[in-house]
Amino acid sequence: MIRKYFRNKVPNVSSSEFNTLLEQTAAIRKTSVVIALYGTPTAGNWLGIANATQSVFGKSALPIPQHFSHGRLNRRQIDELLETLQQQQFERVVLSGFAPYFIDWIERLNKCTNVEILYHGTISEWHDPANRDLIGALIRMGKSGQVKRFSFVQKGLEEVFKTLYGFHAYHQPLPDPVIPANLKKLELDRSKIHIGVFGADTFNKNLHNQVVHALMLPNTIVHVLDDSIFDYLDMPERIVGHGKHLSRETFLGILGSMDLNLYLSFNESWGLVAKESEMMNVKTLASVHMEYSTLIHDQIKYGK
Repeated sequence: MIRKYFRNKVPNVSSSEFNTLLEQTAAIRKTSVVIALYGTPTAGNWLGIANATQSVFGKSALPIPQHFSHGRLNRRQIDELLETLQQQQFERVVLSGFAPYFIDWIERLNKCTNVEILYHGTISEWHDPANRDLIGALIRMGKSGQVKRFSFVQKGLEEVFKTLYGFHAYHQPLPDPVIPANLKKLELDRSKIHIGVFGADTFNKNLHNQVVHALMLPNTIVHVLDDSIFDYLDMPERIVGHGKHLSRETFLGILGSMDLNLYLSFNESWGLVAKESEMMNVKTLASVHMEYSTLIHDQIKYGK
């Protein structure tokens, strides 16, 4: 049973915005038999998934209007969009960055096309009951054949779903991000060490842990998106905020200006931000992915 998600203050989609969405589906079908659906970002939420989906699928990626993880389309608009997708006879519909409302869409789309899931998360996130509901639903739909194929950004997850359920699953690595030329870098005091801790203020991003420990090093300036959440530390001279609603080019210019970027998330091992940082030759400290099955296997096999 999927838990209900509140829709408080979710903005409606206008008729013109919806018509543009339908026109985009038609444009994609002219050049591709595959369409990838993903939710639009709200502030920093879903931004990484949006960028990753676009990098993998390019012009075949279609943004679905949402507010955080709540769909903004009304019932009539959903019906019309799904009917349009069915009529256009795509060979594959990929649901990327799984939002709760996609569950209902699978039950309708799988009757006329092959539905594939592109999952961007990790097993650690399944501590949350809502995420467990979604994963449980996906497993049931994989067993019933409603989902034909599973792809995972997190390397190793494909083996979990192959081994435990026999699903058609594979690893979908993210291509190297394209860094725009002539990015505007920050003019910084280079007598200081500038450390970036960029991410939305959610528990799994582990922002406060990273900021506090970066501040413990002498001569450091810590750069974040929203500095207001660190007011309690009373160190405004050492914490620099750059804003939550940045264009990609502006953000990359900031990211590329750092001496070191931190991406020590509690349950994400290697996000797009880390790849972008490395592509601009900025050192990145990120979480290390542990393949627990290999470690367990070695202990049992060799008795270490």
